[in-house]
Amino acid sequence: MPVHSAIGRLIATTSIVAAVVLIVISMIVVDQRPRTHDAYIYAYSAGITPEVSGRIVYIGIRNDQVVHKGDVLLKIDPEPFDLKLRQANARVAALQAQIDLTGRQVTAQGSGAQAAAHDVDRARQQLSLARATRQRIEPLLAKGFVTAQQVDQARTDERIAQAQLLAAAQQALQAKEAIGDVETLKAQLLGAEAEQALAARDLRETTILAPVDGRIVGFNLALGSFATEGHPLFTVIDDNNWYAVANFRETDLAHLHAGDRATVWVMGHDDQPLTGVIESLGPGVQPEGAVGPGLPQVNRDLNWVVVAQRFPVWVRLEQGTMPFLRIGATSSVRVRDDHVH
Repeated sequence: MPVHSAIGRLIATTSIVAAVVLIVISMIVVDQRPRTHDAYIYAYSAGITPEVSGRIVYIGIRNDQVVHKGDVLLKIDPEPFDLKLRQANARVAALQAQIDLTGRQVTAQGSGAQAAAHDVDRARQQLSLARATRQRIEPLLAKGFVTAQQVDQARTDERIAQAQLLAAAQQALQAKEAIGDVETLKAQLLGAEAEQALAARDLRETTILAPVDGRIVGFNLALGSFATEGHPLFTVIDDNNWYAVANFRETDLAHLHAGDRATVWVMGHDDQPLTGVIESLGPGVQPEGAVGPGLPQVNRDLNWVVVAQRFPVWVRLEQGTMPFLRIGATSSVRVRDDHVH
């Protein structure tokens, strides 16, 4: 009996030790390879929003269709925008012609102003000569070397020369003021060219192209529908960047690093595990009860005990072309403590 009792105690002790060892090993493995079932599949997407308003005259897509960057998705009636571009082109051409004409006129007016300036110089010289003549002969009248008539004539010549100078100066001023200015027209041309560029851009925007390689979702338009500027029409999911966003407990973050490799299982496709690399660790979440944009919100599982907060960890998938990848699909993520170099 004592032998059986000793054997029983040995088996019990061995079982307890083995259980403790298994628990310790499990904890070590969990620490080294954190795992969470609180994860989902995500991909970037582009909301296709027209930059001009108009009637849709061409549709080249359907829901779930695979498109490539640059593919024509929709066309908005281009006729109104083509007419606006023609109008802008005409205004630019008219201003350019007006600038050329005004430039020639300015050249001619400049020549006239230059000739008027020469006339002023000649009138000033004639006045100087007449004044010098009058000043020279006036003293000779008392001595009888000149007659009073000659002095009167000299004074008259001086007054005429002075009047001619005033008239020439007035004409020169008018000629200078008459010179046209093309700077105002050039400023108008800059504005017209900007309007021309905007009209050309609006015409280009009537053709909506795929911004990325991806798939069409949320499309529900018929030919003839009216597209409104600034209002989204549908979405293109970017097939180049697929992620598993895994919410890990804050106690696990010390064992996670950007560059660690991870294995991802998508619900319903557990037999096709995916591989990925941690791209970023969430630096923050929206605290419960706090209000403010910019931070993701991750709810805690319980609110009556202290529960470790979860933070989103972004794992970029290496098999982004798998057909079962869908935004929001439930997934599980296990991280291995090795880095990609």
